[in-house]
Amino acid sequence: MLNRCPHYPSAQSDDWEDQPAQGGFHQWGLGVALPLFILTCGIRAIVFQHAAYGARIPMDLSGVNAIAFGIAEISAALFLHCHYFWGNVFNQAWFAVLGKIISAMGFIAGLGTLIVRVGVLGIQ
Repeated sequence: MLNRCPHYPSAQSDDWEDQPAQGGFHQWGLGVALPLFILTCGIRAIVFQHAAYGARIPMDLSGVNAIAFGIAEISAALFLHCHYFWGNVFNQAWFAVLGKIISAMGFIAGLGTLIVRVGVLGIQ
């Protein structure tokens, strides 16, 4: 059996499964502003069915691939919002945890679809 070092999180540490770091920056910056930016990118990718990312190594997605990546982006935005905003307001209320679980499933589904279509099947 593996021994795990004891983990004693403080108000400044963040491990994605417990209470998030406290403070206005974490609640409003990482819990509202950053998710809104990521959400708009995801919605734009779904609506226009086209997404271009990257500078040195460009990633140009279109059609179903852009929709899958948009779903992954929206799920990541929901995860950040549930973790940093609702985790700070209600101290890990059940709906904050449920939102993180559902958004993680959406992220895995969207990114998994993209990886299979582009990486395995080679569909551009």
